[in-house]
Amino acid sequence: MKNTMVNLISYMLIFGSITACNSTATIDPYRTAWYDLYGNTCGNLNPQPGCDYYYNRIKIRINQDPFYYYGITYTNGFWYSPTGIMYDQYGNALNGEKENPEESADVISEAAISEKQTAIQVGKIFAQKYALNDDKGILISQTLQAWAVLGHDRARTDSDTNEFSNLLYGVSMNRAKLAIAQVTATQKPQALEELNVDVAAHWGTTPEVSKQILKEWYQDEITSYGIK
Repeated sequence: MKNTMVNLISYMLIFGSITACNSTATIDPYRTAWYDLYGNTCGNLNPQPGCDYYYNRIKIRINQDPFYYYGITYTNGFWYSPTGIMYDQYGNALNGEKENPEESADVISEAAISEKQTAIQVGKIFAQKYALNDDKGILISQTLQAWAVLGHDRARTDSDTNEFSNLLYGVSMNRAKLAIAQVTATQKPQALEELNVDVAAHWGTTPEVSKQILKEWYQDEITSYGIK
């Protein structure tokens, strides 16, 4: 019974993270996944498109860019650093393709290309780590980066969370919620085990590997329950 409860809590934490629904998606269910993929790549002293945050979850600021200088001026409300990252006048890093239309189309295009290159690099490293096909690793990294960029443009909604559940995991939010309800009622992890099989298929790997990835992403939550 103890092992069953450990599995139950582990899976509830893993998939429960994608079922957090309020009137708006105030809890970021994909934050730890993003940092697992992008943390090492973005956690350096040279900001770049695709890396608005460092590995320790601290937001990049304009004065941390090696090309920043005191009294720098802005054009149309933004500054484009030679390191390939855009900042607004408040120091927010701008990496999305859909920024202020008054900003230079060439600058935005260059940043978007760099951002895509970062996602490809990160995806390949992730794929190698878990023996996934490169295209699957890149799909995961691009999905997580699209989620991060979306949060810079506007407040994320429950609809966004639902959409990205399908894109990232290959399973719907409603199905995950039903599975957790079944596990809670029966005290058996079968429904979530079956859910994990489909996640594995979406990623082109085995259920053992997908389970390993998910536990890696949500290890902090699992550890808080005393689970190793």
